[in-house]
Amino acid sequence: MTGQLDGIRKRIGTLRRTIEAARAEAEDAPPMRPFKSPKEMLDVHTAMFGEAGYVCAKAVLDFAGVFDEPLDPLRIRVLLAPYEIGPYNRHKGYTNRPQEGGYNFILGNRHVCRDMPDGSFALHDNGRLTDFIVHEMTHHRQARLLQVSPAAQSRGAHRDRGWYGAIAEAAPRYLGVAFPPSVWPKQRRDLVLKEGRLTEVEATHWPASFRQLVAAGDPRLRPSRTRPRPVLA
Repeated sequence: MTGQLDGIRKRIGTLRRTIEAARAEAEDAPPMRPFKSPKEMLDVHTAMFGEAGYVCAKAVLDFAGVFDEPLDPLRIRVLLAPYEIGPYNRHKGYTNRPQEGGYNFILGNRHVCRDMPDGSFALHDNGRLTDFIVHEMTHHRQARLLQVSPAAQSRGAHRDRGWYGAIAEAAPRYLGVAFPPSVWPKQRRDLVLKEGRLTEVEATHWPASFRQLVAAGDPRLRPSRTRPRPVLA
């Protein structure tokens, strides 16, 4: 037993030293620079992931302007990881939340892409890919809104005023519908039903869930179209 414990301690020590070395290397690395132009962004993503990478970068460029304060698409990188699995195998991917002026990455996992026998990457569905990209960019906008007006996130990243506010900005430009505070979810389900609000689950799965509600003619989402502003000339 003593020998086994000594072995475990040695492995833990080795792992700790490896982590510390990786952290030091990361701190010494030069900061990631933004892309110089949309063309460079498209070219780099195409070089990494082929046509799938091009489609991802194009989605970022096309829809970074759906928010009241457009995102800078040249500071966003999309990564495809066909073997990555999120918690409980339910998530399509995730994004980081850097400080103001930092960089964002969006990672799409096996629910977004797959690898092909020739080593290339393929997207499962381009339309759903675009919804996924917009969902993650909504988190970017949410982070900015929460910097201005901090709010507790004790119940998760999809259930705060920053998330609902970011959706409210994007919904008219992306899906042509309004999402005013009068239909924002509440925790009490009886009030949600009584006041004609969207549920927390429906808001969590923006924009795919909204797209289904619009197609079904849901009266809670009324038409309100605002054209996206071009982010880059």
